[in-house]
Amino acid sequence: MGAPIKGKGKGKGKGKIGSKGSGKGETKGKGKGKSTASTWVEVKPLVLVTGASGYIAMSVIRRLVDRNYKVRGTVRNLADEEKVGPLKRMFPKVELFEADLLGGPEAFEKAMEGCKYVMHTASPFRMNIEDVEKDLLEPAIKGTENVIRAAGKAGVSRVVLTSSVAAVGPPASWFQDASVADKEKIFTEEDWTSDEPDNNKDAMKGYRKSKVMAEKRAWELVKEFEGLSLVTILPSFVLGPMLSSRSDGESISFIRSVLDGSLKENGCKGNSLGVVDVRDVSLAHVAALETDDAAGKRFLITSERGYSRIEMCNLIRDQFKAYPIPTEGTEPPYQPKFDTSRAKEILKFSPKPVQVSLSDMANAALRLGLVAKKTFLKPVKFKTIADVLPDSKGIDLLVKVVSMGKTEEVKSAAGTQIAKEVVVGDDTGIVTLRLLGDEAAAISDDAIVEVRNASVKMFGGYIRLIVTKWGKVSKHEGDVTITPKMDKDISAVEYELVPV
Repeated sequence: MGAPIKGKGKGKGKGKIGSKGSGKGETKGKGKGKSTASTWVEVKPLVLVTGASGYIAMSVIRRLVDRNYKVRGTVRNLADEEKVGPLKRMFPKVELFEADLLGGPEAFEKAMEGCKYVMHTASPFRMNIEDVEKDLLEPAIKGTENVIRAAGKAGVSRVVLTSSVAAVGPPASWFQDASVADKEKIFTEEDWTSDEPDNNKDAMKGYRKSKVMAEKRAWELVKEFEGLSLVTILPSFVLGPMLSSRSDGESISFIRSVLDGSLKENGCKGNSLGVVDVRDVSLAHVAALETDDAAGKRFLITSERGYSRIEMCNLIRDQFKAYPIPTEGTEPPYQPKFDTSRAKEILKFSPKPVQVSLSDMANAALRLGLVAKKTFLKPVKFKTIADVLPDSKGIDLLVKVVSMGKTEEVKSAAGTQIAKEVVVGDDTGIVTLRLLGDEAAAISDDAIVEVRNASVKMFGGYIRLIVTKWGKVSKHEGDVTITPKMDKDISAVEYELVPV
């Protein structure tokens, strides 16, 4: 609805509201006042997301905010800047509450006041534990109890709970001994795993049991509250771009190990896992909230088969050639299978290709600084110094440092910079490089260096090679001997520019 025109002054306008001029037009009224057109946007109900700083939770929050939902979130500690800071900066309008899974339901009740929906994503998933009961079972089960009870008391109409494919299967024994596995079995939402930890440090079986017990407890409790429905989302191993630089999750640890070489160093092995993109997981959460037919159902959100670590590495190795991504690995003897037809039919689940998820996740890890960026240098055929002419561009040289000049300050459009002239040579002659800023970092006396994509700049009629932002000077890693031809100094030859 447009705001009424206000203002004083003379003159009749023609054309758009708020324009000045004379003549006839459809707009009536006098004055120089301006009007700003407004659009009414439906504000959707209030949603609470537990564990709001988590990998999945932040993607869920983005989906909700994009759809004009009002959003609240709970975090364990509001003072934890490392975890909460990125959340506040990315979603400044999201109201945050402090609530611990192991505390009582009171903190969750306060956060849920006025909420219509709850997304319960908070649950521990880590393999480095001290005690299964304390680190996995208690937080998952008690946290779920607190959230369901608080939701029932607050009059919430639907809880969407993040469970896991681990609550469905396969059992850990099938991974440990493929000879006992039913390799034709296709797991559905009707299945429940029955894993029991072998000891109090058995993280894998402990995690599986925690997901089963927490989800079953949620289905039991929701029956106590009239008007409260439950939907459970069961993702497999989650991939895809993270929204913050937090690095304490299993998914982020995996992609970092792929890129930094630790997976290659430790051996590319492990079980074949179902995988899914975090963006598809968050879409499924929102669809579960908005779809009436989803109420009272479980949904597998996963690839239809498992992927080994080496298979995932193979999908992105060519795209990230500068990184030590494993080229060899173990293919597990058992590959699980899953039926995702229910999610596709009701939630319109349409999974992204695994290669896209991995690629986007790796790029996010580099962008956020979780892994140091590296440059892949393509194989190049080096030219010789004798080939250098005043109008040469795109010059690639393999040369030895002959001498290093003094540094000086020079002024340019970019401001004051440090310049250094370095004489380098090969067996056809010598030439002077003019390097700016930190370009000389790879240069030392007698070093063998690679000069890539350099060009000639004439200073007073004399050749100087420069390296722009599209070029690079780096230390040569190979074993090569170069004896510079000192009696042919290309930079000492004077040229004159004459009309042709």
